[in-house]
This record gives sequence, C-alpha cells and structure tokens, in this order.
Amino acid sequence: MFHVLWGMYMSLFLVLLFAVGCNGLHVQGPSGPLVAQLGDTVLLPCFSQIHLPLEGLQVEWRKADSESLVILFQQGEIRPDLQSQSFRDRVHLFPDEISKGNFSILLNNVVRNDTGVYRCKVSTTQESSETEVELKDIEDLVKGADHAIFASVGEEVILNCSVDSNLPAHMIEEVSWKKRSQDQDDLILFFQDNEVFLSHESYQERAELFIPEIPKGNFSLKVKNVKLEDKGEFICEVHTSDWSAHTTVVLQKLGFSTSQILILVLCFIALQLSVGLCVPVFILLKNKATSGKVMHASLILCPNICIFVAFILWSTDGSLIEIVTCSTVSILRPLMLMKTFPHLDRFPSLHIVLSSTILTIFNLAELSVYILIGISTNNFTTAWYLPLEAVIHAVAWLSMIFLLRCNRCQKQRCHFVKRGIGYVCCTVITAALIITFGVLCVYYVNLHMENDKDRAGYMALTAFLHVLSTISLFKHPKHLPDLPHILIYMFGAVGLNIVNSITLITELSLKADKGAPTLQDLRVIVVPFETIFVSAWLALQIYHFWMGTRHRIKQNFEDQREAGAQDPQAMVALSPSVPKPSDPSEDDPSP
Repeated sequence: MFHVLWGMYMSLFLVLLFAVGCNGLHVQGPSGPLVAQLGDTVLLPCFSQIHLPLEGLQVEWRKADSESLVILFQQGEIRPDLQSQSFRDRVHLFPDEISKGNFSILLNNVVRNDTGVYRCKVSTTQESSETEVELKDIEDLVKGADHAIFASVGEEVILNCSVDSNLPAHMIEEVSWKKRSQDQDDLILFFQDNEVFLSHESYQERAELFIPEIPKGNFSLKVKNVKLEDKGEFICEVHTSDWSAHTTVVLQKLGFSTSQILILVLCFIALQLSVGLCVPVFILLKNKATSGKVMHASLILCPNICIFVAFILWSTDGSLIEIVTCSTVSILRPLMLMKTFPHLDRFPSLHIVLSSTILTIFNLAELSVYILIGISTNNFTTAWYLPLEAVIHAVAWLSMIFLLRCNRCQKQRCHFVKRGIGYVCCTVITAALIITFGVLCVYYVNLHMENDKDRAGYMALTAFLHVLSTISLFKHPKHLPDLPHILIYMFGAVGLNIVNSITLITELSLKADKGAPTLQDLRVIVVPFETIFVSAWLALQIYHFWMGTRHRIKQNFEDQREAGAQDPQAMVALSPSVPKPSDPSEDDPSP
C-alpha cells in the first residue's frame, strides 16, 4: 500500500513540475541557421511566450566561439560600456519589446567575422534560459573545393559545387557555371527548370552535371578531355528568388598531353635541323658546290615534315581552319623550296615535275572542297566554278607542256619562235585564270562564310594558294644575283621553320602557364611570313623577266646598228617592231 501511495505522489509531483516548467521562462530562437550577405542587416530572433518584469531581468548576447559580449541589457538599461569593440554601434535591442518577451537583436553591416553561433541568455531573479542562433554568410551555403585541383591534359576532372542541406532544392531557381577570363566571365552551362543548357562552344560534349545528384544539392561539374585553356578559375553561382551566392574552384598546373609533348619534340627537332644545316648549306651554295645533295634534301624535307606533323597534332588545341591553313602551307613549302633552289637549272625536267605536282595538289584540293560543300549544303551547284577552274587549269597546263616539248624537239627557227610565243601565252593565260578564279573564290568565301574568324582564315588561305600556284607556272630563272637568291632560299628553308617552331613552342608554353592562348590564331604569324617568302621570290622572277627583256631590246638595237653600218639600205628592211630572234639554244621563251 505504501508503495502505491508513493507512486501516486511522485506522479503528481512530476505533473506539477512539468506544468510549472511550461509556464516558466523558456527562451526560443529560429528553427534553423540564418543567412545574410556581407554588408546587410540581419535580425537574430530570441523570444519568450510570457511577459517578464524588467526588475531583475538581464538579457545577454554572446558570440559562442569567442565569448565576446555582443550586447547586455541589465537593470533596465543597455550597457554599451561592456560591449565588445567589434559590435559597437552595430547591434541594437528593442527596449520597448523586452518586457513583452522579445529579446531579438538587429545586427547592421554584417562582416565576415560575424558568422558563427550566438547565444541569447535571459535571466531573472528565480530562473534563466538560453538559446542559440547560427548566422551564416550566404556564400557559405554554396561550397566548392577547399584547395586547387590538379589535372593533366586529356583527363577528366570534377569541379565540386554543393548547396547547404538547409536550403531546399525546390527554392533554387538557377545554377550556372562560368569560366573566368581576362575580359569577362564566359558562361559554360546553366541549370534551370530541371534542364541543363550548354552555352560555350568549346565545352560542347565536354561539360556536364550529375543529374541524379541535383535534388541532393550537388551541382558539381564534370569536365572531360581537359585542355590547356581550361586552366584558371571556375565560378559556380546559385540563385534563388531572394539572394544569390557563388563559390570558386581553381584548376591549375595542367600537365602536357602526349600529343603536346610530341609537338614540343618535333619543334625542337625542326629547330635543331634548321639551325644545324644552315651554315653548311649556305657555304655550299655560296661556293656553287655540286656535292651535298643529301644535306640539301635533309634541309628541304625533314624540318618541314616535322612542322607539318606538329601542326596536325595541334588540332586538339587550335581551330579547324587554323590547322588546315598551317599544315597546308607547311607541306607545300618543300615544293616551293625546290622551285627556288639556286641550282635547279641543272635539272631542266624538274621544273615540269614540280609545277605539275603543285597544280595537281591544287586541283585535287579544289575538287575536295567542292565535294565537301556539295555534301554539307546538299547542293552541288553552289560552288560550280571550282571544278570548272580545275578543268581549265588541267587543259591549259597540258597545252603548255605540249608546246614546251615541241620547242625542245623542233629546231627550225619559225616553229621554235611560234611555239615559244604559244608557251608564253599559255603561261600568261593560265596565270590570269588562276588569279581570276582566286578572286571569285575569295568573293565566295566572303559572301557565304558566317563566322568572321573562319572567313578571314579561308580568304587568306585561298589567296595564298592561288598566288603560289601562279608563281609555280613560271620556269626557274637562269640568271639571278647570287646573294639575294641564296638569302631568299635560306629564308624559306631555315627562317620559316625557325619562326614556326618558336611560335608553336612559345604558344604551347604560355598556354600551359596562363591557361589561355596568347595568339588567338597561329595564322597571324605563319601566313604573313610565308607571304614574305613567296613575294620575295616573285620579285626575283620579275627582276629576271625585266633584265631578259632589257637584254633582248639592247641586242636588237645593236644588231640594227651594225647592219646599218654595213649596208645603209638594210635599215629599210629592218623594222624595230620585228626583233631579230636569238639563238634557240640560249633564249628562254618563258617570261
């Protein structure tokens, strides 16, 4: 019986104690962390359901991590003299609301050090209660990697970006990833209305989000096939209806890929071959030595093949038109060097072979472009003039070869002169046709190319190839100044390879260091220097043509003067408009 009564009394005591506790002092705060942006004003709630008399009431706010006093209400007044220096003039209570159970404070001009946990403690003469309020910087809601990320070119990398679990996923309106550049932030992709939209062309099929992880607040970015220009800062921005926050992920120290290492190796090989063979070949040319054929062939072929392969490997870093232009120029340079070789006159049939090869490559390239345009546009009549130009070139060049062979076989004066004039006419006509169609091609590219950068590149390549093809038609000059001829040849064989090698090495090194290309287009360096080489050779051909014409005019004048001295009546028979033909074995019918 005693045990039963004791149990009843204890139960009643606990009920009364609970009732007193419910009606007593109980301080409450927010249900979750508070969020504020730097510089904003934020309210830290702390309240009680009952009214309290001010007599004997004390309200104390402290920052939990440092125990610094935020503000103190004591004996019916605020005590600013005891307040921590960092919170003075920034924290305010509501004195009129304290007796009603509102102990909240207003924190102005939020700074980075204000984030953390705050403790609100309310005391009376009989009891006390406290609660905690956590204040977070809005940037803390979006978390990224706390250290730089390292990767090698060609690998796959994940850039972390996650949203605090206290922020429901349905409140997020938009998430975007950007790549910070020198001028502006380039938008890579953004997530909106449960869909992912890719924006930047260089990240097409290379950047993606983890769709199943998005409801969990995981907006990490996966970047495939990392490139050198990916180095730098990536920004993950999260937007809601009320605020926005971001975090930064740094991708740095990218290692070279296998193809880029091969580019460096090939450039160093081309550089060493060009520099190493420069002096010996120059001495051989200066002394007009007939030996050293292997050395000449090595200088013409090996460095240019290395540069050609290097430009092909550059396709992972450059644009398509950039690679097509630079590699085409590099593979055509050996043919041009053979055309400008100072002792090419020792191989009379080589001119026909070289010119035929260049024109064949040119015509095949035109037919390939015509087929590609027809397939891409599904209309093979768009670029009708390309196959027409190829057919006209082939017919004109075969006619020139036929007339040239007849010149060598027929020794009669009349037939030789007529066929020589025919050869010159065919050369001039074919050159004029190439230039005319070149102008049409440039006009077509300018009219139909939409991308300004690609349009300029194709126009430059088209003009250069037509000029090169025109120059290849003319026979090798027999009488040129030795030193200028050798210097132009050495500039094409050595100087251009040195320029291209240094350009590739420098661009690759700077891109690995800065994460961005220094030159937006390698054609800015490659094509102008190549044009200088071709233009210098054209100037020499013009010089040879002028000197040959001047010599023939002078010779005709002297022949007329000698004939007039021997027979005055011969002056009537001779006419200045009908020059005396020279020896067919010595005269060159080409311009």
